[in-house]
Amino acid sequence: MVLLNLVTPPWLPLAMVVVLLVLLGFLYWSMRRNIGRIDFEEPPAPQSPTERP
Repeated sequence: MVLLNLVTPPWLPLAMVVVLLVLLGFLYWSMRRNIGRIDFEEPPAPQSPTERP
């Protein structure tokens, strides 16, 4: 039987973390540019009976 010994280089986890951080940074940068375009129209809250003029 042939056993495949896969050796993980010691720098691979660090490289994966760096790639994930770059991806998260790019997503944040992309979202930051477009977040101002979102408009939430909220209906006015109804007045309670004690707040009438």
